Amino acid sequence: MICDVCGKRAASLFDRVVENGKTLEYAYCEACYTRALKEGIAPSEAAKERIARKGMECGRCGTTKEQFESGLFFGCPDCYRDMREVARAAIARLQTGEARAISSAFDRKIPKIAVEKSGFKTADECTAEELTRDAAISSRIRLARNVEGRSFPRIMTAADMGTVDVIKGAVRAAEGIFDARILTMSGLNKAEKKLLLEKHLISLPLANNDSCGAVIIEKGDSYRISVMVNEEDCIREQCVADGHSLRCAYEKLHAYDLALMRELPIAYDREFGFLTACPTNVGTGMRASQMLCLPALERTEAIDDVLKTFGNLYGLTVRGYFGEGSGASYGMYQVSNSRTYGISEKETVELVISAVERICYLERVALEKLFKEHKTPLLKGIRDSYGRLAYAYSLTLPELLEKLADVRLGVILGELPVKNMAVINMLIERCITSPEITTGGISDEERCIARANIVRKLITEEK
Repeated sequence: MICDVCGKRAASLFDRVVENGKTLEYAYCEACYTRALKEGIAPSEAAKERIARKGMECGRCGTTKEQFESGLFFGCPDCYRDMREVARAAIARLQTGEARAISSAFDRKIPKIAVEKSGFKTADECTAEELTRDAAISSRIRLARNVEGRSFPRIMTAADMGTVDVIKGAVRAAEGIFDARILTMSGLNKAEKKLLLEKHLISLPLANNDSCGAVIIEKGDSYRISVMVNEEDCIREQCVADGHSLRCAYEKLHAYDLALMRELPIAYDREFGFLTACPTNVGTGMRASQMLCLPALERTEAIDDVLKTFGNLYGLTVRGYFGEGSGASYGMYQVSNSRTYGISEKETVELVISAVERICYLERVALEKLFKEHKTPLLKGIRDSYGRLAYAYSLTLPELLEKLADVRLGVILGELPVKNMAVINMLIERCITSPEITTGGISDEERCIARANIVRKLITEEK
């Protein structure tokens, strides 16, 4: 028998107590029995208290139901097993979005707009590839993973860190998939962290974790895969790809994820799936997201209705350019799945792809409406913005993003010398991450001048 007090050690002492006419038997290990007596507590009372708390606290890390409900974070993978009913209730409450397939029914509700021919294709004339090419900036797959027998980073101790060398295991998993480079948060200065944040390779919580935070990135200039260690979860692996490329990003990261599970004892439960610090990620632990630029929907004031419809009906979350907690800016929105439980990884990818293609369709419909009803101010704004970028001496990042929203519309309409949307997407990345911009020691004014030099060169060379 197991001790009724600690619930871990084998019982060697037994006690019978009569309560309300019933004889109850309790079992104790020697340590718990002795401790109760030293504290002046009857061993049976300690056992009753422990039994009454069964299912409301974790035997490994000590996290209680009350602590979880105040912050919505578990302390370790064992919390899901020791407080199974608490976990079930939290998942049902937090993952309410219905992750269902998107049918064509929504498309039939879109009004058709008669548009004067202007050299650009209407929404109905475009393929899905053409629509997403013009609106999708980048794609990202992120997977949250934790290690069995190790607390989540929020309450991690030195003893936890000594159980498994997560960084070594994560690096070994990269062999044959990508050339790994390790960066510790304690070894980076503010400028280096800022660069990684702006490239979406690390998060702010990881940047602030100088005690044990690290990131494993792909060597070279692309930095397409990054693996955050000791962020909210022990491991957060992600792959970023250009444009509408969720499937490609998933295939590459899935290969790494399989290798990671061979190298490390990843926490998994048959009922709940992959176990995460917050139940909002439990299940697949996946966030499949796409960065979209939707200036036409903003200007026709249809963006809120569109995003609300897709969020409510298809379980999507919309954030700003810099992810959670940031608002939309300059027409850029990050669209991702909100449900991770009760849906597979592949189903999640296909759901987001379908939603994005339909949102891009609506963006083109909104552009048709703008062109029909506000042609002159639309084209004037486009050409003014292009001229500002083509002849700029100095550019702030907000000014660049604002003007690029206009220029994107001009490229689609065929009204500008630039014909390749990839150039516009490249401008966003280059003007945030180029050495001319990120080199330490230069002033803000020098950065604005360097940014303008990059823009002038790219936007005028691409004819």
